[in-house]
Amino acid sequence: MPLKQLANFYSTYQPESKISTDTIRAAVLCPLFIEEGILKMLFIKRSLTVKTHKGEISFPGGVSENQDYSLEATSTRETEEEIGVKVDDITIFGGLDEVNTTTGFLVSPFVGAIPHPYKFKLSTNEVDSLITLTIDDFLEPRNKIDFYYFNGRQLSPQLAFKIDGHVIWGATAKIMWQFLELGKKHNLFTKSASASQSFHLAS
Repeated sequence: MPLKQLANFYSTYQPESKISTDTIRAAVLCPLFIEEGILKMLFIKRSLTVKTHKGEISFPGGVSENQDYSLEATSTRETEEEIGVKVDDITIFGGLDEVNTTTGFLVSPFVGAIPHPYKFKLSTNEVDSLITLTIDDFLEPRNKIDFYYFNGRQLSPQLAFKIDGHVIWGATAKIMWQFLELGKKHNLFTKSASASQSFHLAS
C-alpha cells in the first residue's frame, strides 16, 4: 500500500503541543489519497459567507465542540460536515505540530487518508469548492513564493505556495510545510528517475 510508509511514521510521531490560554481550539484534517500512483492532498476553498478566512484555501476542519471526545474527533467530524466524507471512511495516521493563527485559533492538524474516488457532498455555506494538488507540486522550489499579508496596519512576510493559480498561505501553508519537511527528513518521499523527476512515496 503506497500510504503505508506515512501511516507507519505518523503512528509514532509525537507532535508538539502549545499551551492554549486565550486561543480557540480547532482541528483540521490533511486528507491524502492516491490517484494513478500519485500522492495528492485535498484542500477546500472557503466560502465568502464564513465568519473568518473568507475565500481562503484551507484544510477541512473547524472549532472543537463539547461533543468531541478529542481534537482528532473534531477534525473528522468537521470534515464530514464540510465535504461529506464520512468519519468511518477516514483513516487517521497521526498528528502534526499545533499551529497558531493570526485570528486567535490554535489548530491541531491530523494527517490521514480518504478513499478515492469519493462522492463528496459540500456544505455550501462553508465550502465554495474542492482543490486537489499533488505533493510533487509542493516539492517544486519554484512554487514557494514571497507573500505579504496586510493586517490593516503593517505588511508581514508569510510562508506561501502558488500552484495552478491557487495561493496557499497562513496556517495552511505552515501545516503543509511541516508535512513536507518531515517527509524529506525521514525519507518518506523518493525522487523518481523518470524524465519528469516527479516525487512519489518511498516504497
